[in-house]
Amino acid sequence: MHDPSPPKKRHIGRIIFLILASILSLAGIFLYRNFNHMLSDALLKNFNSNIISDVYELKFEKLSINFLEGNIQVLNVDLQPREKPLQAYPYINSSLHLTTKEMSLVNVKIIQLLRTGLLDLDKILINKPHIDLTIEGVHPILFPFNDTTNTVKIEQKKRNIDSFKLSMFQLIDANFHVNNSLKNNEFTIQNFNITLNKLSIHQFPGKDVLAVENVELSLGNFIGNMQKEKLRYLGFKDFHIKVEDIDFQKTLDTMIYRFSNFDTGLSALEIQTADSIFHISLSSFNLSYKDQNIRLRNIRIKPNVSDAELQKKYQYQHAQAYGSVGSLEIQKINFDSLIFHRKLYIDQILLDSVSISIYKDKLKPINTHRFPPYPAQQIAAIKMPIKINRVNATHVNLTSTERKPDSTTAKVNINRATLEVTNITNLSAASPLVINADARIEGTAHFNATLKFNYAKPQFSFKAKVSKFDLKGLNPLIKAYTPASVHSGTVDELNLAGVAEHTKAGGSMTFLYHDLNVDLELQNKAKWKSSVIAFAANSILPSSNPASEGTAPRTVKFTIERDMNKAFINVLIKSVLNGLKETMVMSKENKKAHKAALKKQRQVKNK
Repeated sequence: MHDPSPPKKRHIGRIIFLILASILSLAGIFLYRNFNHMLSDALLKNFNSNIISDVYELKFEKLSINFLEGNIQVLNVDLQPREKPLQAYPYINSSLHLTTKEMSLVNVKIIQLLRTGLLDLDKILINKPHIDLTIEGVHPILFPFNDTTNTVKIEQKKRNIDSFKLSMFQLIDANFHVNNSLKNNEFTIQNFNITLNKLSIHQFPGKDVLAVENVELSLGNFIGNMQKEKLRYLGFKDFHIKVEDIDFQKTLDTMIYRFSNFDTGLSALEIQTADSIFHISLSSFNLSYKDQNIRLRNIRIKPNVSDAELQKKYQYQHAQAYGSVGSLEIQKINFDSLIFHRKLYIDQILLDSVSISIYKDKLKPINTHRFPPYPAQQIAAIKMPIKINRVNATHVNLTSTERKPDSTTAKVNINRATLEVTNITNLSAASPLVINADARIEGTAHFNATLKFNYAKPQFSFKAKVSKFDLKGLNPLIKAYTPASVHSGTVDELNLAGVAEHTKAGGSMTFLYHDLNVDLELQNKAKWKSSVIAFAANSILPSSNPASEGTAPRTVKFTIERDMNKAFINVLIKSVLNGLKETMVMSKENKKAHKAALKKQRQVKNK
């Protein structure tokens, strides 16, 4: 198509268009920069009109605006404490210094900000900030606030944050450095993230109210070094917590909070105690309020020093325990009762792959002023109401090591054990505390036992059964505690039953065995020569029970006096040893009862 405009006019039109475009561009740049300046002033004015500005100073390099979406991007932000506060707030005892390269304000009502200086927006996003937090008080207070619960008012001309709403607040990949000068502690937190959705803060006369739809918090790495705490070092990774529907209310003397659900967890927990004696580790921890459970994996408590070194801090005999647990799960725990009423209700606790080491130095004296109660009385004495229906431990291995009075060492291994404890409570004394155990001693003697502890009085009943095994398998244990060794012998069955009172115990034992041949090495064992076992030469000890096939076995009664300075385990050990002694070398009462049993058996046969 032919253009009717002369070439010269077309050329002039292009020039005019370019000039106008350039003018408009320059005007736009000028207006944009001037608008940015106005907006910067408005943001600073908004901050400086708040009482927080009495204590903190806000600086930033520049900002950019997206007019269509109402978003403001603030660059190189620096929030730091003033060298000298504009007004004194005596209750402030801590401070923070925040720097970040980028902070985004989303859906800002820009015209309102310019006209009134009031900041109204939907979201605040702070990307990769660095935060230095200094704590100098038991309860850290960082900012001035309108204390509606305080009767002594501070005169202030600036506005308070009486009401504040935000659809979202995000802190993304923050790094913290925390210095607690009061406790001489220092913490480093990396990759810290927090998201608050639908945040609402209101201050009413006498009451402060905070509500959040949900909070999600996570951090990548935490390292803490402490000087005045029971812990010297604390570190963990991958910590997270999520809380839903938070409602928090604070008055002068009351704090009320509610939430609908929360869950939390962490991994790679490392703890060093203040005395540097123990190292505690945990591979993972997870807690779910909704599911009512807590799960832990690979818990380890390991000393950094020898057993002998551990015992140095104890004046008297003390059983030092440490070890590991492969998994621990607490099921159906009532968090509401625990949090709001300080009552502990748990359905069951499951432990698996448990390894425990116990060490005691018997060269030390016994504490004659210590009187260990039975487990039921220990539980009944707990001040917090408690009810745990069941504790079950599987794949349990226990090693007990003792330094004997002659400075030699004796060791007992209990392997492949299963332990079940039911009715752990201080709410009712009607039903007993019950412990069922199934295990092997030195991998040889398989036993199961049931203990029932009375909550109403210091008393418990016990029943135990040991299955058939070769006695020679216990030689390491027998030699460690006696001047004897077994050349041969088979235990066919052992049954023990009795009742332990506060100061004594008694019961019955049936110990069936055959082909017993024991060697007693009494040379240089003066203390054994005066003991009952001194009578147990092979020429005196019966080699079998029953003595011959078809005859009545020896079933004996026994009594023991409780060592009041020792725990209930010692009652069981003394009962077993006394029952064995009575079987081997019977008292007059047991001999009389055994003769009566043989006579009755003969009478039955002769009928």
